[in-house]
Amino acid sequence: MKITEMSRTRLRRLLRAFQGRERILVLTHDYPDPDAMASAVALKRLVERRLPSQVEIGFGGIVGRVENQAMVKAVKCPIRPLTDLDLSTYQGFALVDTQPRTGNNSLPAGKVPDVVLDHHPLRRETRRVKFHDVRTRFGATATMMYEYLRAARFRLDTDLATALFYGIKSETQGLTREATLRDREAYIRLLPQVDFRKISDIEYAGVSREYFGLMGSALANTKLYGDVTITSLGEISNPDFCAELCDMILRLESTRVALCVGHNSGIMYLSLRTRERSGHAGRSIGRIVGKEGKAGGHGMMAGGIARLDKFDPPKYETALKVVKGRFLDVAEAKSRVPTPLLEALPANSAGAKRLKELRAKAPVSS
Repeated sequence: MKITEMSRTRLRRLLRAFQGRERILVLTHDYPDPDAMASAVALKRLVERRLPSQVEIGFGGIVGRVENQAMVKAVKCPIRPLTDLDLSTYQGFALVDTQPRTGNNSLPAGKVPDVVLDHHPLRRETRRVKFHDVRTRFGATATMMYEYLRAARFRLDTDLATALFYGIKSETQGLTREATLRDREAYIRLLPQVDFRKISDIEYAGVSREYFGLMGSALANTKLYGDVTITSLGEISNPDFCAELCDMILRLESTRVALCVGHNSGIMYLSLRTRERSGHAGRSIGRIVGKEGKAGGHGMMAGGIARLDKFDPPKYETALKVVKGRFLDVAEAKSRVPTPLLEALPANSAGAKRLKELRAKAPVSS
């Protein structure tokens, strides 16, 4: 990864956008993932090193997945919920791994950020931003931030290197999903500085008994429509579970496209995954949520939200029926007849026989 004059120019423009801002708030999307958190920490460290500014990192939802919670602890990520922050005290704002009016961040209404750094498709609203660097040819925003740090001749400590490495690794699924040459170069350059014990602590973080209950319920509510699947999670406390479950369902060998949906507080959350490298998942999720929501994503992964009060009647069941129909159309499902995932095993398979045995032994409820 060469440090070009263009990289240095971007660095100067980035820092110039924050000139005169004593207190800056960096916002990730509301349910931050490793790529967003690593990128936000990198931006905070860079700006505080080069400018007389105080930078804090905020998010509007929760850090849901246990791996993400483990990352916060392992690399000492100084990220805070907006409920702990007074937004009126900040003169500057930045969005990292998200953009204005995507519906997945808590940038105050009417506020135009000073800086936007992202690798998702450029949105029209982002063009109004003083400095925006949106590069869809990068598989991870963390790769972009690593380029900025190198342009600034920033010496990384172990925690920051580990955070950036894991951000790239998780976002690109170990360089197998939408990774580019720049992502691979950053990944390899970071390797010698990574604390792999911390990576292990993150990737193998313990989960609760409740987690397995949620997983079991999700699998029971997964339906196959030929080579596409839909999972309805019902009411969820952690919207991140949609994305986590969708990643897992796509591992089903017969599945080409997977959609997972759930709802909380009047909002339906959707995650879409596809095996097709030119699957246009971001475009597809936009058609699925329609005028009732907002969405965005890449070629192989995307997410969105839809407001239940936009449907008639304003119920989850109504919204589920609508988005399911749109999804089956967009995904060009080969079948419109659902087959439950857990009953899709061939009758003579070992799995089917074992499932039959377990059901026979289950206590009969009165």
